Amino acid sequence: MVILMIVAIVIGAGCSNPIPVPTIESRIVGKWTMKTAVGHYVTQGVPLNQTTNFTATDYFDFRADGTLSIAETGKSYQGKWKVVGNKIIFSETNYIDYPNGFDIKILTANDFQIYYTETKQISSLEQWLNFAR
Repeated sequence: MVILMIVAIVIGAGCSNPIPVPTIESRIVGKWTMKTAVGHYVTQGVPLNQTTNFTATDYFDFRADGTLSIAETGKSYQGKWKVVGNKIIFSETNYIDYPNGFDIKILTANDFQIYYTETKQISSLEQWLNFAR
């Protein structure tokens, strides 16, 4: 009887494989439709707030190999992307290449928001880019 209980415990323990936790990269991979870009800019003390609304034809397509296709207002861009910590960094796109990267603010199955800020001596900017699946 004791041997049967030990066998049952061993068999039960062997069946409990931990479920792998998805990485940030694997959660980003795929096509995300651009929804809005919101910017707050100050140049020589003059503030400007700007919101750009996109259409269903505007998107970022993140591939698992680290490449990226972007379609925005009839233009297309190719480049690379990578995640470092909680930042996403784009390169070689000639569109959205900020070397310090964007903070990943929201990442769910259906919503993705990235944020960039920069302050210089006579100007500052804050940008949010909102995506949906």
